[in-house]
Amino acid sequence: MRKLLLTTIFYGVITSVVHAEPQPFRLDMCDDRDTSGWSFYCRPPVEPEEEPVVEAPAPPPPPPTPESVEQELTYTEQMMAYRALIDETKHRAILEPTRSNVLAYMEINKQIGDRAGAFTDQWQRILFETPTLNANVDSPLASAGIGVYQDQMRVAREETFKNVVNQAGLMFIFNGDERCGICRVQGQILTAMETRYGVSILAVSKDGYGNSSYPDAYVDEGRLADLGLEDYPAPTLVLADPNTNKIAVIGSGLITADEILERIFVITQIPVGERY
Repeated sequence: MRKLLLTTIFYGVITSVVHAEPQPFRLDMCDDRDTSGWSFYCRPPVEPEEEPVVEAPAPPPPPPTPESVEQELTYTEQMMAYRALIDETKHRAILEPTRSNVLAYMEINKQIGDRAGAFTDQWQRILFETPTLNANVDSPLASAGIGVYQDQMRVAREETFKNVVNQAGLMFIFNGDERCGICRVQGQILTAMETRYGVSILAVSKDGYGNSSYPDAYVDEGRLADLGLEDYPAPTLVLADPNTNKIAVIGSGLITADEILERIFVITQIPVGERY
C-alpha cells in the first residue's frame, strides 16, 4: 500500500513536470524582502533628461549703408548734418592745419561750389520758361530796358502826383528858417515842384516863424494837434483829403523831388504787400 502511494506521487510529479510550461531562469532576489536592498541592478534605469533645444540667435542685421541712412532722414535733417560736416571740417582745418585737414576743407568747399552752381543753373532755366516768376518782365534789367521802364514809371508818378495833390492836397509842415535849415531847403524843392507840375502846396508853420519860399504860410493854432500831427518833427510832408479828413504821412526830414513822387505813387497806387 505504501509502495503504491509512493508510485502514484512519483508519477504525478513527473506528469506535472512534463506538462508544465518551461519557465526562464530568474533569480528573484529583487522580489525578496531580505535581498532587494543589496542589489543595485534592481533599481529601474534612470532615463537621461532631454536637453532643451536652444535656437541659434538670428544674425545681426547688416550695418546701414550711407544711402539707407540718407533715405531715412528728411531733407532738412540731411541739410543740418551736411552743415555740421562743413563746420567740423573747417574748424578742424583751422585748429589743426595739417595737409590732410586743409585738403579736406578745400575739397568740401569745391563740393559746395558745385552744388551752388547746379542750383543756380536750374534756377535760371526755370526763369527762362516761367515769365510769372521773372522780374525782368515787369522791371527790365538790360540797360536799354531800364531806360524805357524808368521813363514809363516817371510819367506814371508825375501824373499821380498832379492828380493826388490837386484832389487831396499836400501839406508842408515846417519851422522857421532861423531854427530849421533843412526846412528852408525843403521849401525850395516844393516851390520848384509847384511850378513844374502846376499844383499848390499848403505850408503850415509850427513855431510861427516864416519860410523864405512860403512867406504867406499859415501859422498852426492847434489844428495839427487835432490831426494827430503835433509831435511830428519839422519838416514833414502829409497828404490830407479835406473831403474825408483822411491823412497819410509821406515822411519827415529832407525829401527830394524824385522821392516825393515815388512815395506818393506807392501810398496811393500800390496796395500794401504788392510793391515787391
